[in-house]
Amino acid sequence: MTDPVVLKGTVVTPPELIPGGMVVVESGGITYVGPAISVEGEVRDFGDLLVAPGLIDIHVHGGGGHDAMAASREALEGVSTYLAAQGVTSFLATTYTAPADETLRAARAIGKTVRTGTSGARLLGLHAEGPFINPERAGAQSARDIRTPSLEEASELYDASDGTLRMMTLAPELEGAASVVGWLADRGVVPSAGHSDATYDEMMTGVEEGVRHASHLFNGMRPFHHREPGVAGAALADDRVTVELIADGVHLHPAALGLAVGLKGPRRTALVSDAISAAGLRDGVYSLGGQRVEVRGGVCTLESGALAGSTLTLNEAVRNMVELVGTPIGEAVMMASSTPPDIIGEARRGRLEPGMEADVTIFDWDFRVLLTMVGGRVVYEAA
Repeated sequence: MTDPVVLKGTVVTPPELIPGGMVVVESGGITYVGPAISVEGEVRDFGDLLVAPGLIDIHVHGGGGHDAMAASREALEGVSTYLAAQGVTSFLATTYTAPADETLRAARAIGKTVRTGTSGARLLGLHAEGPFINPERAGAQSARDIRTPSLEEASELYDASDGTLRMMTLAPELEGAASVVGWLADRGVVPSAGHSDATYDEMMTGVEEGVRHASHLFNGMRPFHHREPGVAGAALADDRVTVELIADGVHLHPAALGLAVGLKGPRRTALVSDAISAAGLRDGVYSLGGQRVEVRGGVCTLESGALAGSTLTLNEAVRNMVELVGTPIGEAVMMASSTPPDIIGEARRGRLEPGMEADVTIFDWDFRVLLTMVGGRVVYEAA
C-alpha cells in the first residue's frame, strides 16, 4: 500500500464542476471525489485549476514523429509518450489502409505492446481504419490497397492483434460488409462507418446489422443532403450510433460541430484527434502510407489538396469546443474523457469516481497540460 495522493483544484466530474474540490488516489485507483476534506497523505494543491479525468483518444495514428504503422514497440512507446504530454491517458493506435502484411505486422506490435504496457498514455488496443472502405471516399487512404470485405482477413487481423482489435472503420454498403460487421460485433469490436458512400438506407441497414459508430463524422463520407441524408444523417438521427468529431476548426466548421453535438449530445459524441506522425513537429513535408503530405500552418494535405489526418491534440480539441462552439467546459471534457471509453466498453476509465482507475489530467483554464497521471502514476509533468 502507498500513502494517498490528494489532488486539489476545480474538479471536473463531467459534466459537473466542483470548485474547491479534491480527488484522493490510492494504489492506482480513486477512493474519494468531492468537496475538500481532511485526508492524510501527499497533498498537491492546484488552486482553482482543472482536475479532470484523463483524455482518451480512440482515433490517433501517431504523433511526435512516431507512427502506429511502424509496427514496433519503440514507435508505440513514442506515441504513448507524446500523447501523455497532451493530457491523454489512454488511446487506440489507429492503422490506415495498407498492404495486408503491413497491417498485420502493426496489429501484432500493438497486441504485444498492450500486454507489456507503455510508459506514457496507456495503449488500449487497435482501431483499424480500413482496408474495407469505399474507393469513392478514400480521402487520404491508399486507394490501391483498398480491399473487399473479407471475414478471413478480419479474423487474421483480430488474431494478429491478440484479440486487442477494438474498432474497425469500414464502408457498410460494400458487398460482404454485413458479415464482417456481425462478426466484429459478436466479438465486442465496434463496427464504425467511415470512408463510405452509403446512402441513408444503406447506412440504416448497416446499423441493423451492428454498426454502432461513425468515424470522423461528415469527413470521408457522402455529403449530407436534405433529400439524401447519407451516413451522416443516419448517424445523427439514430440513438444507437455514436459519432466522433475532429474539432480542429479545419475538418469541420464550428456550426457543424455545434449541430452534431446538439443532435447527439455529449454522451454520444467523442472528440478525436486523427493525428498523424507529423503532429507536434514543424511544418514541412512528411509521409503517410507512402503518400507525400505537406503540413502548413498545422494543416495536413496531400498533393491533391485532400486533408490527410491532422496535427490536432485532444486538449486543443476540448478548448476549441469551448471557444469556437460555446460548449460548457464539463461537456467538452466529457466528449474527450468519459464518452470515448463508453463507446469501446472500457468501464473503469474516463471518470473521476471512486472505484475508477486514477487516470487524471491537470489543466489550466486554457487547457494547457500541467500534469498527466495514469493509474496513479505521474507520466508527464510540465517543467
